[in-house]
Amino acid sequence: MKLQNYINLVAVIIFILLFLTGITIYTDYGISWDEYNQRINGFVNLNIIKQFFNFEIFPGIVPENYNGSLDGYLKNLGYEKSSQNFEKYIGKEYGAIFDLTMAYLEEKLKIINSIDYFHFRHLSNFLVFYISSIFFYFLLKKRFSTKLSIIGLLFWILSPRIFAESFYNNKDIIFLSFFTIGLYCAIDFLDLPTYKKSFALALSCALAISLRVMGIIIPFIVVIFYILSIAGEKKNKYQNLNKIFFYFILLILFTIVIWPHLWTNPLFNFLDTFKNMSAYPWRGSVFYFGDYISAKNLPWHYPIVWIFISTPILYSLLFIIGSVFIISNMIVGFLNLSNNNISNDIWKNNKERTDIILFLIFFFTIFLVIKLNSTLYGGWRHLYFIYPCFIFISIRGLEHFYNKFSFKYLIFFILPFLIHTGFWMIKNHPFQFVFFNNLIVKDINNLFELDYWGVSNKHSLEHILINDSNKKIKLFVASASAYSFSLEMFDKKDKKRIKLVNNVTDADYLVTNHYYQNGNPKILNYNFKNNYNLVKELKINNMPINSIYKIK
Repeated sequence: MKLQNYINLVAVIIFILLFLTGITIYTDYGISWDEYNQRINGFVNLNIIKQFFNFEIFPGIVPENYNGSLDGYLKNLGYEKSSQNFEKYIGKEYGAIFDLTMAYLEEKLKIINSIDYFHFRHLSNFLVFYISSIFFYFLLKKRFSTKLSIIGLLFWILSPRIFAESFYNNKDIIFLSFFTIGLYCAIDFLDLPTYKKSFALALSCALAISLRVMGIIIPFIVVIFYILSIAGEKKNKYQNLNKIFFYFILLILFTIVIWPHLWTNPLFNFLDTFKNMSAYPWRGSVFYFGDYISAKNLPWHYPIVWIFISTPILYSLLFIIGSVFIISNMIVGFLNLSNNNISNDIWKNNKERTDIILFLIFFFTIFLVIKLNSTLYGGWRHLYFIYPCFIFISIRGLEHFYNKFSFKYLIFFILPFLIHTGFWMIKNHPFQFVFFNNLIVKDINNLFELDYWGVSNKHSLEHILINDSNKKIKLFVASASAYSFSLEMFDKKDKKRIKLVNNVTDADYLVTNHYYQNGNPKILNYNFKNNYNLVKELKINNMPINSIYKIK
C-alpha cells in the first residue's frame, strides 16, 4: 500500500472513531434552555405546513406537565391555531429546518416520552455536525495537503466546547454545520463553476440562511469573488454570468420554500428578520470580567476575548501566524494591482483566493458584530459559525512550519498538545462546555459565565433522585437556571418526585448552577456554604458548575 493510501486511511479511522464516540455518548448530556422551546418551534412550523396543505393538526405538542389545551398552550407562545396568526408567533424568525425535521420525525416515529425525544434530538444534532465535519475536512483538502488536513480535522474535533455543544446546541452548532457545508460548496463552485455546483451551492446557502440570516455572508462573498474572477476575461464573460444568475434564482427559490416565515411576504419578512436578529432584543445581562453588563451594550472586545480564552492556545497562536501570512500576501497583491487581470494580481491561484475568502468572512463578521453592537450572550456561541474559518487560518499558519521542517518534527511538537486536550475532554466528560485555556487561570468562575445553559442541572437532579429515598423532594433553585427543563430528561416517575418551590424555607435542597443575572457570585456562594450543608458539587478545573445544598 502506498504512503498516501495509509494517510487517507488515518482520516477514515478518525471519522469512524468520531461516529462511534458520538452514538455512544449522546445520552450523557443534559438539556439546554433552548431545546425545549426549539422543539415547540418545530411543531408550530409543522402545523403551519399542515394547515397550508389542509392536513390534520398534530396534537402532541402539549408538554406532559401542561394541563390546558393545545390552543391555550400555543396562545401563550403568541401563536393560535390559524395560519393567519403565524405572524404573531414570537419564534417565527428562528430558522425552522432542523426543528421542523425533528418534529416530523418525532411524530412519524411516535416518540412519546420526553427523555426519548430529547435523546433523539441530541443524536440528530451530533449527526448533522458529523456530516459537516466531513465537508470541513474536504474543504481543508482543497487547500492543504492530506497530512495538514488531518491535523485540521483533529483541531476541529478536539475543540472541547464545540464538541460538547454538538450534541445539544440545536441553534448555533446546527448553523455552524450548514454554514460549513455552504463554505465548501462556495469554494468548490468558485474553483470550477458549473450549473450542477450552482444547484448544490444554492441549496446549502438556503439551508444556512433559513437557520440564521447571517448565512447571507456566503452568497455575498461568492458574488464578489466570482465577478472579480471573470473581470479580466474577454471571452465567455456573459456565459459565465449565467451561472451566477442561475445560482441566485435557485437561492431565492430554495430559501422561500424552506423557510415558512417567508411564505406570506418574502422580501419584507426577510429584511425585518435581518434587522431584528442583528440587534436581538434580549434584555438580560452577561457576566464579563466580574461585572454584569447588558447584552445590548457589550464592550467591543467581548467576542474577541471569549474566542481566545475558550479555544486551545495552540490553535489561537497558529491562527495569529496564519492571519499575518494571509495579510502579507493580500498587501503584496494589492500593491501589484493592475487593470490587465485583477484576480491574478490579488491572488496567484485558487489556494490564495480561498485564504482570502475565509480570512474576510472571519474578520468581516467580527467587524460587523462590533459595528452593529449586536446582542451577544452565552459566550461567543452566536459566532460559532466562523469557527471553520478560524481553524482553516490556523492550519495556514501551521503550513508555514510544515514547509520549513520535516512533518515528523511537526507532529512531535503538535501531538502533546492534542493528547493533552483529548485527555482533558475525556476526564471532564460530559462537561467539556466549560473549557477555558491557560490565558486566565485564577478565579475564572468569578470572572465569566460557566454553565449558562444549565446543561449540568440534569446531573445534580440525578444525584438527588438516586441518593434521596423520599417520595417527594422539594427543591429551591437559587440560580437563574431553568431546572424545570432538566426534568424532561427523566421518566414520569422521577419527575413526580421532584417539586420546585419558590421559598427556600419550604425546600429540602437548594440547587444552583452558579449562573446569576445579578448579585456577586463569590458572595452568594459564600453565603450558601455558611447557611446550608454542601451535599454535592460538580467541579471542572476546581471551578464549581453545579452545587447541591441540604437545608438545615
